[in-house]
Amino acid sequence: MTQLHAGDPVADLASALSEASPLKLWSVIVSCLGDCAQAGQGEVSGLVLSALVERIGLQPQAMRVALHRLKRDGWVDSRREGRVGFHRLTDSAKAQTRAVADRVYGDAAEGAPCRLVGFPPDAPDALTLLPEALSAVPISRSFALVCGAEVDLPEEWLVAVPENRDWPAWVRAALDEAACEAEFAALSATLPGDDDLPNDPLDRFALRVLVLHGWRRLVLRSNPAAEAALGAGRAEVACRARVADLLDALGPALPDQVLS
Repeated sequence: MTQLHAGDPVADLASALSEASPLKLWSVIVSCLGDCAQAGQGEVSGLVLSALVERIGLQPQAMRVALHRLKRDGWVDSRREGRVGFHRLTDSAKAQTRAVADRVYGDAAEGAPCRLVGFPPDAPDALTLLPEALSAVPISRSFALVCGAEVDLPEEWLVAVPENRDWPAWVRAALDEAACEAEFAALSATLPGDDDLPNDPLDRFALRVLVLHGWRRLVLRSNPAAEAALGAGRAEVACRARVADLLDALGPALPDQVLS
């Protein structure tokens, strides 16, 4: 069970996110550096990262290992000024974060056109043939819902356009799982209320990183095709709106103010 800390929204959210899936330090650092880059902050000092890591309940001693992994994998560049290190995303990492920025920070996607597609029995890897403009969610061994731009599909595929989105229960269950409906609802329930937001700069910075990290790791796992098939009533829409409100209330990531 989540361990609640009276009057401490940072610790409460960290506990809730860890219960859903353990917080990985390297991934938290990517969320932090990516958000800072989004706000125009090119780099973050090791002192700020250490304070952040400790505030959310992770081990600052493990940061060296996490940063080493990120450097090895081409995600982070570092430099030093005296005894203080400064860290930033590499150009390639920034390009990857920009590619998903609309998905993370933008508005909810409206329901895209959906087609029910049946694959020939000799095409077990048919989904790999889809154009990049399309996304798909398998609903059985031979069928998938394909959503996105109206582009031509192979003639040998069976293609049907559903008249409505009143899906049978077994299809709805597959879509809910692919769209992370239960996880979005759970995240919405764990996010702090407007009256719970702290005033301390470090607390606000830590809470912003946690909110964004919980949202980012979930929305990038959710299947856009399943979201499109479910339409506007899906849990992701409500969760996205709450995350956007919180990020707006907490303000942009300003690491220079954290230790001032």
